[in-house]
Amino acid sequence: MAGLGCAARAALIGVAILTVPSGLARAATLVLQYQVEHPTYGNIGTYINTVVRDGDRTEVRTEVHIAVRVLGIRLFHQDANRTEDWQNGRLVGFKSGTDDNGKQIDVDGAAQGDGFRINSGVLGVITAPPQVHPSNPWSPQSLETDTMMSSKTGKVTPVVVTDTGEAMMTFDGQTMRLRQFFVDSDKHQVVWLDGRGVVVAFQTEENGAPVNFVLHQGDHPLAAN
Repeated sequence: MAGLGCAARAALIGVAILTVPSGLARAATLVLQYQVEHPTYGNIGTYINTVVRDGDRTEVRTEVHIAVRVLGIRLFHQDANRTEDWQNGRLVGFKSGTDDNGKQIDVDGAAQGDGFRINSGVLGVITAPPQVHPSNPWSPQSLETDTMMSSKTGKVTPVVVTDTGEAMMTFDGQTMRLRQFFVDSDKHQVVWLDGRGVVVAFQTEENGAPVNFVLHQGDHPLAAN
């Protein structure tokens, strides 16, 4: 998962489902927009996943826009565009371009036989196992792995995903009953899903600080009974 460190508050978030007219290939699009907040700098940007499902194929497009400013002066920025291609639950293609505070990082990947070949602009060529998943929690499916690839750099690490059961969580003053998953590798991350399997929030770490990405669905509250 990507980002900077933060305490969670809600964002303007949209969830849109679009269907293709009858007679055409059935497809659906889900747009999930998260607001990123930093404990010191407040709201620092947005993280958007657009999920397009068409039969046994799924495309996930991610946009990241983060900027840290102090007294109007930009101290840090990160902008990224990423695409994941899935078929029958397996990652078959990946492409990422990230402007990390002025440094361009490009990553390409494709399924090859019993592996997944990654070409990282900073790490070179890496061959990962076929079950590798990008570090982008767009659905419960993204957690069904023991190996993750950094969406920014292409670095591959083993992970342990633990379903810790239901937890009552409060984001932006709203209390929700969510399914909580711990994702542990070289750092600790958390993903929270609602009863529909929608990723309501996720948390990662940057320099030891927790960063929360929180989803709100238009004018409809996420609060659970």
